[in-house]
Amino acid sequence: MLNIPRVAQYARFSSDNQRTESIDAQVRAMNSFCKQNHWQIVATYKDEARSATTDNRPQFQQMITDSSKGIFDIVLVHKLDRFSRDRYDSAIYKKRLKKNNVKLCSVLERIDDSPESIMMESVLEGMAEYYSKNLGREVMKGMKETALQCKHTGGCCPLGYTLNAEKRLEIEPHEAEAVKIIFQMFADGHGYTAIINYLNEHGYKTKRGQIFGKNSLYEILGNEKYTGVFVFNKATAKADGKRNNHAYKSSENTIRIEGGCPQIISKEFFDRVQRIKAANKRNTGRYHSKEFYLLTGKIFCGVCGKRMVGNVRFSGRSKTRLATYRCNTHRSECKNKEINKDYFDVYIVELLRKKIFNAASLKHLVHNINIYISQYNQDYNANYESVKAEYDEIQANLDNITKAIEKGIITESLITRAEELEQKRAEIEIKLSEIHQISLIKYSDFSPIIDDFRQLERNTEKFRTFIQNYVKRITVFPYHLEIEINTGLCVTDKINEIVTIRRGELYEMFESRVREE
Repeated sequence: MLNIPRVAQYARFSSDNQRTESIDAQVRAMNSFCKQNHWQIVATYKDEARSATTDNRPQFQQMITDSSKGIFDIVLVHKLDRFSRDRYDSAIYKKRLKKNNVKLCSVLERIDDSPESIMMESVLEGMAEYYSKNLGREVMKGMKETALQCKHTGGCCPLGYTLNAEKRLEIEPHEAEAVKIIFQMFADGHGYTAIINYLNEHGYKTKRGQIFGKNSLYEILGNEKYTGVFVFNKATAKADGKRNNHAYKSSENTIRIEGGCPQIISKEFFDRVQRIKAANKRNTGRYHSKEFYLLTGKIFCGVCGKRMVGNVRFSGRSKTRLATYRCNTHRSECKNKEINKDYFDVYIVELLRKKIFNAASLKHLVHNINIYISQYNQDYNANYESVKAEYDEIQANLDNITKAIEKGIITESLITRAEELEQKRAEIEIKLSEIHQISLIKYSDFSPIIDDFRQLERNTEKFRTFIQNYVKRITVFPYHLEIEINTGLCVTDKINEIVTIRRGELYEMFESRVREE
């Protein structure tokens, strides 16, 4: 039988002076290589702006996962350093490919199983790792030299500054005003939420033109550049807050230069804010008890479609705590109402108890799921037979071609036809592997979830994960809420139930009032 190797191509470029054209060139070279060798390309994986010194590459990881499915026989790269520049990672993932009967090949480096090739491959991998680490060292050297001249080393410059022609920081008046407001309000005892609301309501924007969030405020309040000290690579050093009389202080990779940039905040005021931050951090449990949001990630605004996020505030003279889910879009752009988090979390738990986590309801759900499975399996038989017939026809055509080749009939058109049929066969094999019957389920297999529901400790990550398995989506509209429950018990996502409740109904459950008009 004709056995044409099936190939998965992998291309990658990092950010070191490479562009997307680099991937196109790699793919062209691999296509040409496969054509010359009559190899069949069944998949192409591409990672853009991803370093090979790490295995944190989505398409790379997908390729490694797919290697266990029998879809391809060879992983082809333009050069071995496209696969990995780390010898440890290279060995680990080549071993996984070998376990899955998949071979790694390179267009430019012809490596086989001979002892000489094994040694050469090791040398090439070592050179690639050296190149990567040496490049990082040279880049850091250049950035340090730029920083010693108090020039911006790249990325977005801090809020309150702009860059002049020499890439040095200059004050941007409107943004600098926002920086002063942030420091002053924080020093006066205002929390992040109050500061964010003030800035957004008065039209101030972040350096990237977005509305303010807590993370951006935290970075601003800790940025020593606002005191006139040019700081480079502070993250690698311990920030002890001490100053001396030297022109600059430097660790191996950290640089501090007094007077290296314009001052927006006095050093005394900056130090005062750092003391407040440190005190707040020590008293986090006392002043900012962490809220537990059961439905985070599952609840969406019915007006603008954005996620709704947790929010807590203290209102009135008695500083009553109010925790809610509110739309993540700024209030000036979306007028949807927030929903009381405490009421809604309790309601969802009680709703699931009634709909799923009791014996009567669970037996009813199991019965409905088995009806669905029976119908699915009937449809499966017809679908499978249709796809299998197509597969058998292709296999028969390939067998005929193989017989012709055995008789000495070899033409370019015959080879091309065989490659096309091999491509179709690979696609149908994947389709067949995805078609499978579902076994009927038993109540006894699912009854333990009732005990899990009763016994899991509330307000824990385990309980949230458990509950969210059965909540598909919640949509909050101005006057009502829609809860989509996964009544397929995670066996299928095709069986769901939508429950609708008015806001007024929800609040009445807790003897509270809310306006619905």
